[in-house]
Amino acid sequence: MIDVVAVTRPEDVVVDFLSVLDPGSGREVHLVIADRGAYLKLPAGVPLAGRLAPLADLLQTSGEGAKPFSPGSAADAIALETGDVAATVWTHSPADTRSSRGRWALDLASAVRRAPVRHAVGDGHWFQWKSDLDVRLERPLIDAKLDFVNTHCADLLLLDEADENALLTRRIHAVERFFDADADERARLFALMGSMSSDAAIVPDPWEFATSAYELERLDATASWVRQHLDPAAGQVIEVGACEGALTRRLLADGYSVEATEPNPIFLARLHENVEGDVRIHPHSFEQLTTTRRLTGSAYLLIEMLYYGQDLTLLDRFPTDRLFVSMDPDVLAQQVWPPAWSVEQELTLAAPRVETVVNGRAYLRKRGSRGILLRRR
Repeated sequence: MIDVVAVTRPEDVVVDFLSVLDPGSGREVHLVIADRGAYLKLPAGVPLAGRLAPLADLLQTSGEGAKPFSPGSAADAIALETGDVAATVWTHSPADTRSSRGRWALDLASAVRRAPVRHAVGDGHWFQWKSDLDVRLERPLIDAKLDFVNTHCADLLLLDEADENALLTRRIHAVERFFDADADERARLFALMGSMSSDAAIVPDPWEFATSAYELERLDATASWVRQHLDPAAGQVIEVGACEGALTRRLLADGYSVEATEPNPIFLARLHENVEGDVRIHPHSFEQLTTTRRLTGSAYLLIEMLYYGQDLTLLDRFPTDRLFVSMDPDVLAQQVWPPAWSVEQELTLAAPRVETVVNGRAYLRKRGSRGILLRRR
C-alpha cells in the first residue's frame, strides 16, 4: 500500500498531513509538490527526520525554473509511479479557504485514476465538519511539526493574515482531520467557498435553495413581503441578480410580471430553463441596469445581492420609486443609503439557523436575512 500526499507547496505536507508521513504507519509514502514540480518517494523504513529533510530542502529553493505539476500531470505521475500497487491519494479540501488549494483539490481528484482520494479538512474554519478520520498527533509529532515550521518556514510566519500562504495558528493542526467525498460533493464544497465569485456556478443550485429549510423560509418570506406592498397589477417588477430563478418562480406564481436579470452566463442559462410565464430575462449586471440597460418597473428587488462592493449612489438611477433590499443583518446595518432614499420598512425575513450542507458533510450558521423597503423621497 502506498500513501500519496499531493499538495501545492512543501510545507503543506507537514502542516496538514504529518500523520500520513509518520513512519509508524509502516507504509511507503510518495510526495507530489505541485509548485516545485517534485515527485519524491519515501520508502517505508525511512524515519521521520529523513522524510522531512527533502521537504526542508525544497523550501530552501524558490521553485524558479521548475516545471510545476498541473492536476492532470500530477495524476499521470501518480499512476505511473504507483503502478499496480494499491494507493490512496491524500490532498487538500475543495472547501479550503485558501482558494489555490481548493481548486487544486477539485481538479486533482477529478483527474486521479483508480486510487481513492481523501481530503484534509485543512483551513476549513467556515464550517464544522463531519470527518471520516481524525488523527490526534502525539507529542513527538507535534514537536516535530512545530520545529519544522519554526526552522524552515520562518518567512511564512511573517506573512499578513490575508495571505493564503501565511502559517497561522489555526493552520498548524494538532488534530489532523480527513474526509472522503464523491465528485458532486467536491464540486459543491468548492462552489460554496466560491459563492462570491463565478466559481459558485460550477454546480446547479449551489446554495441549496431547493432543499435548505433556511433558504425555503427566506424565499417564502421575501415573496410574502413583496405581496404586502405591491399589487401584481401595478406593473412589472425588476429582479436584479435572479440567479437560477428560485425567487422568480415564486413571483410568477403570485401573478407578477417579472423582468429578471442575471449577468453570470451559466446561471443565466439555468434561469431560462427554470422559469416560464410572464417573464423576460436579461443578462444585465447591476451597473448596466443603472446606465444603458435601465428597465422601468413598479419596484426593483435587490435580494441578497449587494455583497459585491456595488456603488450605492447608482441606486438613484433606477427608474422606480421603490427598492426592496435584503442582506445579512450585520452587513445591512453598515450600509449608507443615498440621501434620495428613505427607509419605509425594516423587517426580519429569516432568523439565523445552524444548518447542514452538502449531504450533511458539514454544517454552518446561516447568518439570517433582513429586509428594508426604500422609498424615493
